[in-house]
Amino acid sequence: MKYKGFIQVVSTALMLFHNQGFSLSNPESCEASRAKPCIVQDTARKTAPVTNLRHSRMIGEYYHGNIAGVQALLASASEAPSKTGWEDIARYIRNQANYKPNHVLVIDLRQENHGYLNGNAITLCDLHNWLNLGKSTDQTIADESRWLQSLAVDPAIENVLTSQQFDKQEYNAGKIIPIKTLQSEQDLVQSMGFAYLRLAIADHRAPQDDEVDKFVSLVNQLPKHHWLHIHCRGGKGRSTTFLAMYDMLKNADKASFNDILARQASIPPYYDLTQIVRNAPEYTVYYQERLTFLTYFYQFAQQRLSGYSGSWTQWKVEHQLQNT
Repeated sequence: MKYKGFIQVVSTALMLFHNQGFSLSNPESCEASRAKPCIVQDTARKTAPVTNLRHSRMIGEYYHGNIAGVQALLASASEAPSKTGWEDIARYIRNQANYKPNHVLVIDLRQENHGYLNGNAITLCDLHNWLNLGKSTDQTIADESRWLQSLAVDPAIENVLTSQQFDKQEYNAGKIIPIKTLQSEQDLVQSMGFAYLRLAIADHRAPQDDEVDKFVSLVNQLPKHHWLHIHCRGGKGRSTTFLAMYDMLKNADKASFNDILARQASIPPYYDLTQIVRNAPEYTVYYQERLTFLTYFYQFAQQRLSGYSGSWTQWKVEHQLQNT
């Protein structure tokens, strides 16, 4: 692949160890805090169906407005699936677009530490899923690796919560799960033939500039006839944000800002990035910041399609948007 060298360069940089991390607390007692985060099993079972799975070309069927450029978008998105779910995703992409895993790049948008326990997706998280907030991708990967290594020391993991238990704040109601297999997502998906890239994006928030620069460079270097599969934890906010950014980078000269956000919201899970007031009001300010970021990113994408060759970070400086 032409982008293989790019991924290798990025991966080398990301794996640098930074001695900054959360406190590895006793899993028997968790409080959904930074000091005492909880381990949550996100997939109910390893054969659970993949939720929020969609591909960009569905827009042509679902959206009744401007669909210019949609057929050129080679991307799908979903939640973070189980191991079996990754097999389902491979079949889905092959059936929808005839792409095999060796022509698919998985973009993992999760800043939070996660992995695979006996084929099920697990996450180490605090109340807002911000355990690694402010950390770069290389710091996140180092912390995640250290966390997984610490879990592997024992034959079982204690107090593993279900998503429902975590939501109900039943923080000591988890079960003991013996370890049969314990893997990072990168190891799992690469063993299935996918290429892999991590971009550490905080849940509910706009992406950091360094991660935006990496994504723009990747899209610019991605050869034709290669597919992107984008995912976050639930397959909604972060995944829809990056699908919209991908659409903008390809089609900001063909479709308006409102059309791009509306058409991304027209397909499952129907996530509308313009809706900043949701069930949890404490996130409203961050949803507004994310929407503001997207308005500027659309302008940046328009200028790139007109010949601008600078990075997102450089463009922000030139437009005096350093703090945006």
